[in-house]
Amino acid sequence: MTGSRSRPGAEGARPPADTLLVVGVSHRTAPIDVRERFALGHERMAEWVEGLVATPGVSECVVLSTCNRTECYLAGSGGHELDAIAREALCRASGLGAEGAAYLRTLGGERAVRHLFRVTSGLESLIVGEPQIQGQVRGAYREGQPTAAGPVLHRLFQSALGVGGRVRAGTAIAGGVTSIPAAAVSLARKVFGSLEDRTVLVLGTGEMGRLTVRCLRREGARRIFMASRNPARAERAGRPFDALPLGRAPALESLHRVDLMVTCTESEAAFVREEHVRRRGTGGTPLLILDIAVPRNVDPRAGDVGDVFLYNIDDLRRVVDRARAAREFERERADAIIERHVGKYWAWHRSRRADPAVRALRDTARRLVSDGLAGRPAGPRDADADEALRLASRAALNKLLHGPTRAIRWLAEQPGGDACLRALEPWLAAGSGGAPRAASVDSLAARAAGSRRTREGTD
Repeated sequence: MTGSRSRPGAEGARPPADTLLVVGVSHRTAPIDVRERFALGHERMAEWVEGLVATPGVSECVVLSTCNRTECYLAGSGGHELDAIAREALCRASGLGAEGAAYLRTLGGERAVRHLFRVTSGLESLIVGEPQIQGQVRGAYREGQPTAAGPVLHRLFQSALGVGGRVRAGTAIAGGVTSIPAAAVSLARKVFGSLEDRTVLVLGTGEMGRLTVRCLRREGARRIFMASRNPARAERAGRPFDALPLGRAPALESLHRVDLMVTCTESEAAFVREEHVRRRGTGGTPLLILDIAVPRNVDPRAGDVGDVFLYNIDDLRRVVDRARAAREFERERADAIIERHVGKYWAWHRSRRADPAVRALRDTARRLVSDGLAGRPAGPRDADADEALRLASRAALNKLLHGPTRAIRWLAEQPGGDACLRALEPWLAAGSGGAPRAASVDSLAARAAGSRRTREGTD
């Protein structure tokens, strides 16, 4: 998914993207110890996606990987085959093999569209309305743009980002506790009462780390250390918040001075181990650890040490559930906005079925005009007059075809319209060569109804 890499094969060799799927895991389908197995780190993401889009039947792919979900959005041919390809690739990447399939969820067609729109709007987040997800979706889309995303996923992700903005502007879904760091700090406040006299260590200098420090300052925390493997990075990230910078190793050696530790790095290994918290001794001030990273930064055995209280991202659900109940009315308003735009996107997606019929109509019309111009009587020609005639003919042809083209695309958007289009294609391509054998209106209607019943059964 990097800009320097090119898609395998020629652009024209892409399979038709008539199927749209999302396959993945989230906090709704898997606990954290399973989700962290499916997490695709940035280092291996590009290679993994490149291998997937090289698979026959896969046309486009964008992967959304956050602390609460790893979802693979796919466009290609053959729904069941596409699902099997994505599931096998995700299970292999997780190291769980066939056992991982039980945690994967597949949504297709309009349901996949609705799901991404809800995700981008914050309705599928652990913290309903959290604003970080919109930036994460935008990042996934940008990474997929150069090589792995095509017209179907470009339109889908652009629409999703637009819908997310409309939901936030038109509802109060983002009110209250709207981020994982905010929920973590809220839990810390409930434990300690006040954070003013507490010493806090934040391990992580990315967006989650900076947001955590901002929430801590808002709650009155005065002594905040911000740590990173690179002390210079910790200094840069902490400067706007007056947080004291530390290297990761010195920070782990200083846990005896800390009341609260929040971990939110992108490390793929649990680097805070039992021995780190055991060194601080017992009988002093308890240590509260909030591990909001996926994969987790803290070995779960660290929570077995006396005077240490360890919570991970799934333990925040109690805080989250109360905030979710308070925003139920806003969720309904958000769903109404989403449904309108799901309909618009899916109408566009169905209209793509008209492409072969439109091409057949336009190719036939151009051929007939070209044959007509070529059949003019022989004799001296004025090159300028010939070019003016050609351009005028093309302009007139485009105007004449505009109405029929819109009608064909409208037909494609209707339920069962693809069956009618398949019946129309030979007529549109026949031109002056004579019409194919006529199909009755009853036959066309039967085809459309059969197509509609088949799709409804699939949904």
